[in-house]
Amino acid sequence: MLLRGPESFSYPSRKEFGLLGEIMHQIRSGAGSAELPSMTSVIGQLIPHQFAAYGAFHAPKQALQISQTNYNAELHHLYVTQGFVTDPTIKLLQMTNMGTVSSEDSLDLVVPREVTSLKLDFGIKECLSAGVRGVQGTSTYYLFSNFDKKLMGKLRTMMQILGPHFHLAYMRATTLAQNIPLRIKPVVLTHREEEIMRWVAEGKTNWEISIILHVSLNTVKFHLKNVYGKLGGVENRWAAVAQWQSSGSGSLDHDTIK
Repeated sequence: MLLRGPESFSYPSRKEFGLLGEIMHQIRSGAGSAELPSMTSVIGQLIPHQFAAYGAFHAPKQALQISQTNYNAELHHLYVTQGFVTDPTIKLLQMTNMGTVSSEDSLDLVVPREVTSLKLDFGIKECLSAGVRGVQGTSTYYLFSNFDKKLMGKLRTMMQILGPHFHLAYMRATTLAQNIPLRIKPVVLTHREEEIMRWVAEGKTNWEISIILHVSLNTVKFHLKNVYGKLGGVENRWAAVAQWQSSGSGSLDHDTIK
C-alpha cells in the first residue's frame, strides 16, 4: 500500500492557527450531543462546502452509523448499507494502525466506478472522508463534499489537526447521552513538556520551539516522544494536543506562555 507522508500536509498560516485555536476551544466546551452539529460545521469557516456528515464506524460489526448528515436521504441509505465499504478511509481504518486517516492518504486505493457514478447521480463532486481510530474497534467518521478542488489538501490537513478533537467530543457527547461516566486519565507532564505542548498547540514547528526555548531540536523531539507515551501512545502532535487539552491541562492562554 502506498501512502502519502506527513510532508504532503500544508502547514496552516499563523492566522489560520489562531482560528484553529478558537475551534479547539469551542469543541472542548461542547457539553453534549446537541452541540455536535455546530462543532463539525466549524470546518465550513475554513473550507466552504455543500454537504457534510459525521458518525461512527464499528469495525467489529462492519457497520457505519451516521449521526448527522445533510446528504440526500436515498444516497445516505445506499452509502451506509453498501457504498461505505469502498471508502478509502474505511479501508485504511481496517488495514492500517494509523490514528487519523483520510481518503487522500492512500495513493493506490481506488473507489469503484459504480460508486463514483452513484455520487454524480446525486450531484456529489469533490469528496473527502476522514476517520479517527478509537478504542475497542469504534472510530469516528467524517465526510465533506462539494468544495473547491484546490482546497482538498488544506481540508485534509485541517482534519488531521482537528480530527482528534472531533473524536473526543463525539465520544464525550455520546457517552453523556447514554449516561455513561467518561473517565479521563490525569496526565502529569514536566514543566518543560508543558511548555513544549503549549507551543505545539500554538502551531509552532519543532524547529521554532527549539529556538524559542533555546534548546536543541533533538531535545524537543525527545520531550515530545515522552509526551506521546504519557498520553497513551498517540502517534502525532495533533492527537497529542487533543488528548492533552481534553485532560484539562491544555490551555491557549497566551499570558501563561513565557
